[in-house]
Amino acid sequence: MKMQSALIQSVEAAGFENSTACLAGMRVLILTTGHHVGDPRVYARHARGLHKLGADVAMAGQVVNTVPEDVRVLAMTRPRNRLDRFLLQPFRTLWRARKERCDVVHFHDAEMLFVLPIAKLMWPRASFIYDVHEDFANLMLIRNWLPNWLKPVVKVAVTVLEKTLARLADAIVGVTPPLTDKFANKDKETAFNYPTRDFYQECRKVSRPVNAREFDLVHLGTLNLKRASFLCDVLREVRTARPKVRMLIIGARPEIAALLEGSLPENCTILGHTGYDDVPALLGNSRVGLDVHPWAEPHLKVAVPVKVCEYMAAGCAVVCSSMPVLDSILVMAGAVSDLTLLDGGTAAEYAQGILKTLSAIDSGDDPGAKLRDMAYEHISWEGESQKIASLYLDLQRRKRAHL
Repeated sequence: MKMQSALIQSVEAAGFENSTACLAGMRVLILTTGHHVGDPRVYARHARGLHKLGADVAMAGQVVNTVPEDVRVLAMTRPRNRLDRFLLQPFRTLWRARKERCDVVHFHDAEMLFVLPIAKLMWPRASFIYDVHEDFANLMLIRNWLPNWLKPVVKVAVTVLEKTLARLADAIVGVTPPLTDKFANKDKETAFNYPTRDFYQECRKVSRPVNAREFDLVHLGTLNLKRASFLCDVLREVRTARPKVRMLIIGARPEIAALLEGSLPENCTILGHTGYDDVPALLGNSRVGLDVHPWAEPHLKVAVPVKVCEYMAAGCAVVCSSMPVLDSILVMAGAVSDLTLLDGGTAAEYAQGILKTLSAIDSGDDPGAKLRDMAYEHISWEGESQKIASLYLDLQRRKRAHL
């Protein structure tokens, strides 16, 4: 503790922004039930970012394909079903991590809040953080596995439980300001889910010049049936006007891939689960990145589509749906005029935006390069990681003052 106190004082004296090991000596335990340990937010950004700042990081979560090398992993088996995940996996995860010594415990899933009281008894000197990835309550309204009549009831129940249990946490970390502000906790911080500088550098290393890219259009990330159907309509419109257009869809679940394969025109490549390390080369081989959210669903009001940031990092031009938080980020970065934003919109309007962007590229413009340079300066994880580290140090300082 004395070492850590001296460290905090030295960081404050030197200036936090200039410290590359500001968390040296701090032990951080990251717990997740719904994500695997290689998840981009949980590992590539959060855990690895803290490790680079000097923290001793351990992660408890399910191992899917690879095990991260920079942090210690407490491997968990995958839950058998949703009920198992929500009711039993939090207790298993806590038991798996019971022998860890930690200064900070960081939860990445809402169901982990149920075991927060037990965790506080296990680690009385630790600070506890709840990381809010998405508008969990409003997402209940679009879950296909819930009956329609039950969705509003579940939303209310989740809202009450999440906000009530979250009060037991020492702080909240949210991925956007309005999502963070939904919680009444005094201590909270927003850490946008931006790509890391490592991701940018990998993109620069593997990306092709815009006119040498194999695919004209790319869509990255999961799709539900409704959005997949809309995407098919968009791509058919594009194909009608530009018959030789080449399209790439990354990350489609099996049932969505089956729908797309039966509905899309020719020259469309569909990839299922794709490792995060493979994404830079795929995006760097595509001219225009596409995001379609034409319906103003409640959970989107507090969201930023990570794929849009990753498109920009790879030097893709962008055609995407307007969202309040995304729009504000682009305004602050001075980049609104460099991409096509659609507020709602029809399939024909999205197609028109794509065709206009491709024509500009054919004429020698490179909007993706402009977006990449802007994003590298304004939209990277390292600044967000330092905000989390600053929160940790402040919480630990006050925790010790009360002991």
